[in-house]
Amino acid sequence: MTYDILHSKEKNCRTLNVFRILSIPVLTVIVFLIAFITAIIGADGYESTIVFIIFIGTIVIIVSYAIINSIYKRKKRKLYDAIEQSILQAAGVSEWQFLTDCDYTIRLNSRQAVDHYDDLKFFKEDETRLSDAISLMKLKQEYKKSFQKFLKNNEYTTLKTYPLFVNKIENNLLNTDCYYVFAIYISPSGRSQNSAKLSITKKRLREFEEDKSLLMSKGEYNKYIKAQESEKLSKKQQDYYGRVNDVIDLANENKDSLVNKSDADELDKLVSLLFDRTVNSIKKIKTCDSEEWEIIEKYISDIDERVRKITDKNTRILEYYASDEFAKIKLTCDTLMNTQREFNEYIDEKVKSISELFGTNVIRNETTNEDEFNYIHTYKKSITPFTAEVSSTVFASAENNPLDYVVKHFYPNKGRYPEQIRKLQLLVEELETLKEAKTIIENYKKDIQQYLSDVPSFIMENDEDGFYARLGFATINENTLTVEYKFAYTSNSGRAQRYFTVPMTEETIISLIEMLESKLTMSAFTKEQRSLMTSKLRLQIKERDNYTCKHCGNSIHKEPNLLLEIDHIIPVSKGGCTREDNLQTLCWKCNRNKSNKLQQNEILSGIDDKDD
Repeated sequence: MTYDILHSKEKNCRTLNVFRILSIPVLTVIVFLIAFITAIIGADGYESTIVFIIFIGTIVIIVSYAIINSIYKRKKRKLYDAIEQSILQAAGVSEWQFLTDCDYTIRLNSRQAVDHYDDLKFFKEDETRLSDAISLMKLKQEYKKSFQKFLKNNEYTTLKTYPLFVNKIENNLLNTDCYYVFAIYISPSGRSQNSAKLSITKKRLREFEEDKSLLMSKGEYNKYIKAQESEKLSKKQQDYYGRVNDVIDLANENKDSLVNKSDADELDKLVSLLFDRTVNSIKKIKTCDSEEWEIIEKYISDIDERVRKITDKNTRILEYYASDEFAKIKLTCDTLMNTQREFNEYIDEKVKSISELFGTNVIRNETTNEDEFNYIHTYKKSITPFTAEVSSTVFASAENNPLDYVVKHFYPNKGRYPEQIRKLQLLVEELETLKEAKTIIENYKKDIQQYLSDVPSFIMENDEDGFYARLGFATINENTLTVEYKFAYTSNSGRAQRYFTVPMTEETIISLIEMLESKLTMSAFTKEQRSLMTSKLRLQIKERDNYTCKHCGNSIHKEPNLLLEIDHIIPVSKGGCTREDNLQTLCWKCNRNKSNKLQQNEILSGIDDKDD
């Protein structure tokens, strides 16, 4: 009901009250006036008439007043209830609460128990009482705030009945200042009684809530302290795990976009160090005030800073490649590279063939065995498939006899030796070709230097290979030409780590081939035996053919940067041997065309066999 309606009703009620008050004297005057007129007229028997008039008038006065008073009280009660309900609604309270100063009543066994009863004993008797009291006190405070806010500013102050409600609210709010407990004792006979009232303030409840020891025995308190320390330590561990995960997430987010392989390797190394130096240490620290936390904090911050340097540098490089400045250089070089594009594509194919011979990088979960609770996020670490994780004993033996253990760990299937020998022989030839191609590509790069004067030194220092690759040059670096096997040992704790590599140089590959051949049966050995395409033999064939392609006649005399390759006239796959009379010099284009024709013939031959 709105304030205006209430105000109007209150006004009507006051008017009715005035009418009620005036009804008796007005009616009395009327009765006596009638009696007086009757007396003046002086009719026979007027005395009895006057008595009758007064008697009837008195009854009318009493009945009229009773009716008017009843109507007034009923309207006043309705008005009071309506105003009360409107005030409660305006205060945001559904109904009156806490009408008494008793929130909990407890019966005790003696008068003395009542005299010595206090809040400490009350809460110790039942551990749920404190939480119930705190919850109720919160409700009281919310209830009190609602009315206090209402009393500060409302539109009901002009109502005549408003002071009544203010008084009622203030008396009601007295019961919200404390949590009230009544302790009583009544003897079995009912003759002896005793009671005490405990007024527990909000401040006192907060003391009980914050200091659990007040309600605990010594043993309970010690357990509580240990639990608190354990919880605090767990939270600190989680905070540090979070710091580690932030670094891992940053590395994971940026790893795939790194343009420089050395940066990817450095990122792997940093994250590996982060695992080794922090994860295990975080688990082992037993107290929150240990000095080790500061050491770990500094280490995480250092790794985080170094990872960010890598990612920031990579972002800067990528921003340059996306710039108009680089686009202009690429547009200029695209015209110059037209004559070299096919050659660079051919070399890229050669590089891929090396990758196929020795495998590609794989992804593994670095932390699956590091953290039994999975607090640490997984990091995608790239590793070569030619990595053997071995024991300390095997590691020591492998250092002394590397090739023996390369065969044992990476060539365990003797049935595949013939295929693997052929791949290793091809690998020697391809590596030699790439070495010569690298020199030719470096010469091509010199031809365009005059157009690269505006390239930032930052790019050439940090991503020279990537820069030239984006211009269309094939990339041949040490990572391409140096293939290696790796033996690694990691202790159970993860703290001790060692590894060594076996680089696959031409001499090492030849020794590996010979070792595999020595393990073949005589028939298999005879079938696979042939001379290797050594650097010396390649040079002899080129000199014999005067560094001239036997198909097209092109030579290094006509084209200084011409890539010449040594070709088996009868392919090895058809039974051809590596002898001088089965070898010829071809330029890379002719060699490529011949390889393509052989592949097409093999495909057609396979189709014919199926048709038959």
